[in-house]
Amino acid sequence: MNKKLIATFTVGVFLLGMMELIISGILELMSDDLNMSHAVTGQLITVYAVAFAVFGPILVKLSERYQSKPIIIVSLIVFIIGNVIFGLSSTFLMLALGRVVTAMAAAVFIVKVMDMTVILSAPAVRGKMIALVYMGFSAANVFGIPLGTLVGTAFGWRNIFIIVIILAVIVGIGVLTFVPNRSSESVGEIAKSRIKSKRNVFLYIGVTMAVLIGNYIVIGYISPLMTSNGYVLENVSIALFIAGAGGMLGTFIGGNLVDKFGSKRTIFVMLILFSISMFFMPFLYGSPVLFYGNLFIWSVFQWSTSPAVQSGLVENVEGSVAEVFSWNMSGLNLGIGIGAVIGGIFISNFDISYAPWVSLVIVLMGLIFVSLVKNPEQADSRAE
Repeated sequence: MNKKLIATFTVGVFLLGMMELIISGILELMSDDLNMSHAVTGQLITVYAVAFAVFGPILVKLSERYQSKPIIIVSLIVFIIGNVIFGLSSTFLMLALGRVVTAMAAAVFIVKVMDMTVILSAPAVRGKMIALVYMGFSAANVFGIPLGTLVGTAFGWRNIFIIVIILAVIVGIGVLTFVPNRSSESVGEIAKSRIKSKRNVFLYIGVTMAVLIGNYIVIGYISPLMTSNGYVLENVSIALFIAGAGGMLGTFIGGNLVDKFGSKRTIFVMLILFSISMFFMPFLYGSPVLFYGNLFIWSVFQWSTSPAVQSGLVENVEGSVAEVFSWNMSGLNLGIGIGAVIGGIFISNFDISYAPWVSLVIVLMGLIFVSLVKNPEQADSRAE
């Protein structure tokens, strides 16, 4: 792939990640400003995730007949409109509307970008290319969310969305400049797809959901979790920076491990290590060094599964993977939404300090799913 095109796609995914995850870093700021509880404000994460999950596959299916470049540009324009609505809103209903519009645009953008990445990458380095583009999402944790939290603290949370809009314009210019005008037709011979094993596809999507549910039970409420254990709001930015750095490293490691050891083995090992880090987290709040260190390796293990799952999906599809990727992104966002709901219920009724143990139970289900994945050449999709 062209390096400038990879950079454009990576920045675009960064932008989406920043918008999707920013609520975690400004949850308390928004709650105080709008006089809403933490649990209610946290459901803006759920609104985005559910809208992404519901509308994503539908919109991707409707856009199949059109070239990728204009679809990506239109999705960015809609994305900007959604952010304008959100940034100007003062009620939960209008905030939710802004999140829905933004999620619909993001659902189309990211699937088109990831599909083009797969199509334009050589099989031997496909996992690495997927990881490079998807690294934008983990970079949003390193730079987007912590910087957004700092900007929100200093100048007000609404000003964050001015930055988001500026980034969207920059990405749009990059798409217009570097994406070929007839990119979809140049790969017309693989425009149609055939799923080799529906069973494997749904198991991989199950892994995605389990990982994101488990992750967002904690990360979605990282601010109140830390402040309830003696940390101050400024420490949340540090924690998110550390988690994001671990996420970037994990995405890179996962992509390289897939190319060497395969998707299933990479996911299995990383989920075991992810589960261990979750088990120990409640014991480490009293030591900032150990807490931050565990948060870092937590993110390494969690994010390393993303390129592995996507590579696993590619292995089970012949031709375009756009539709399957849209299902996986729906699973990802549905997982985030479910995690946010479970987290909100948990912090309203129990000690938030033990939320990682609830996450552990969910992630163990992901281990079961990946253990049931079969070799796509051996799986008989007609029997499924």
